[in-house]
Amino acid sequence: MNDIYQELIMEHARNPRNVGVIRGAKKILAKNPFCGDEAEIYLKIKNNKVIDIKYQIQGCILSRASLSIFSEYIKGKSTSAVSKIKDEDIFKMIGGTPSPSRQKCVLFGCEAIHANLDTWPKKNPSTRLMTRRSQK
Repeated sequence: MNDIYQELIMEHARNPRNVGVIRGAKKILAKNPFCGDEAEIYLKIKNNKVIDIKYQIQGCILSRASLSIFSEYIKGKSTSAVSKIKDEDIFKMIGGTPSPSRQKCVLFGCEAIHANLDTWPKKNPSTRLMTRRSQK
C-alpha cells in the first residue's frame, strides 16, 4: 500500500467524521462476521436524499476509517446515487484496494447501507440487520 493510502486511513481513524447518534433517525446495525467489527449507522433521509449520517463503531482501524470516509462522501447524495456506488468506487475513496482479507473491513458498513436503501421504510424509525449484497 502506498503512503497516501496509509495517511488517509490514519487521518480518518484518528479523527473520524460523523461519529454520533441522530435521534429519531433510522438505524442500521452492521456486523462483519469475519472479524467482529460492529456499527450502528443512523441515516436521515428526506426526499430521497441523505441529509445526515452518523454512526458508532467498534472495529479495526480500516473499518473505522472507511466508514468515516464513506459517510462524508454520501452526505447530500441521492439515495439512488448511493445505491449505485460499487466496491471499486469505495476502494478509490479510501485510496486503494486493500488485500482480499481486509476488503470486508472496508465494505461492511457500506454494504449494510446498500442493503437497506432499496427497502427503506418511509415512516417510523426502524432497525434493520445487514444482509450481504452480491458482489458486482
